[in-house]
Amino acid sequence: MYDIAIIGAGPAGSTLARLLSTRYRTLLVDRRPLDRPAGVGCLAKPCGGLLAPSAQAELARQGLGVPSHVLSGPQLFAVRTLDLPTRLERIYQRFYTNIDREAFDRWLASLVPDGVDRVWGWAMTGLERDADGSFLRFRTAEGGSAGIRATIVVGADGASSLVRRLAFPDVTAPRRYAAVQAVFELGSAAPYYGAIFDEELTDYYGWTIPKGGGLLAGIAVTAAADVNAVFDEYVDRLTKHGFGIGAEVSRSSAAIVRPTRMSHLCPGHDGVMLAGEAAGFISPSSAEGISYALSSASTLAGAINGGLDDAAPRYRTAVSPLALTVGIKAAKSAAIYAASARRLIMRSGIGAIAPQQRPVGAPGLSMS
Repeated sequence: MYDIAIIGAGPAGSTLARLLSTRYRTLLVDRRPLDRPAGVGCLAKPCGGLLAPSAQAELARQGLGVPSHVLSGPQLFAVRTLDLPTRLERIYQRFYTNIDREAFDRWLASLVPDGVDRVWGWAMTGLERDADGSFLRFRTAEGGSAGIRATIVVGADGASSLVRRLAFPDVTAPRRYAAVQAVFELGSAAPYYGAIFDEELTDYYGWTIPKGGGLLAGIAVTAAADVNAVFDEYVDRLTKHGFGIGAEVSRSSAAIVRPTRMSHLCPGHDGVMLAGEAAGFISPSSAEGISYALSSASTLAGAINGGLDDAAPRYRTAVSPLALTVGIKAAKSAAIYAASARRLIMRSGIGAIAPQQRPVGAPGLSMS
């Protein structure tokens, strides 16, 4: 019997496991085989791997500095925003830290203290509640089945959170998107981070990010779309715009959520709580989720460390400022993603830095 079982060892789950009191018996489970070298039987999350200033600040609050092996290059200080249908471009100053997302996740997992039990390669398949807590079912790494009991279950299992779906089926879920991302040879593309808008392809946005000598290009599209066809068209349009994208090396996809109202957020209750994207904590304007994962996990740790019995109401109260931030970002996204408003803002030059001569093939983009 565990006091706390954490499902998911991404930034939210690993942070929570690291910050919980050692007086609790804690289990951390992830379906990825994190005990194997990166790339060996592991599904890599298609993430741009940029630490926004809010994520940098949260790491600093937690007393952490990113080690050199987690960093990637080049480091980026501006975002080139491109409205593809009108070919409008603006440059906005932003201060991101370029990282290797797989290495970042593994680094955070390595900080979890030895007193926390860790199980890698197990996929949760069921959750049953009773008077004694929760009973969780898993498919093991070997293909068998296993079960554990816990007083508190924490879903830190991302956009497709099974914990949320099983524990809170009546809570309205945010709209789901598929983030499709490919690694390309850099070709002649200039090393800019770009945020690309094209309402013919998506009501969200696309991105390009130089990464370790290559180029990531991705787009978020509604989950009901033919995502690979949309992605191929997206890359074709970038190429025609002048992006010198090289050959495709690999492609991956994953679900992301986009909360647009407060009812989409679900911190949890009755012994089941949610952190990070599982709770809906992610920026609706940029899909930046690392800062929300780190912050919500830290807040949840504080609530649980105050005692198991009243942890849920303490968490809901303490996390309300983060929920308000999501609401503010949702209002911001209404302007960014309304084509007429976005183009008006871009034409005005508000917030943009002085334009420079754009090299041939330079990508465009911006977001926060």
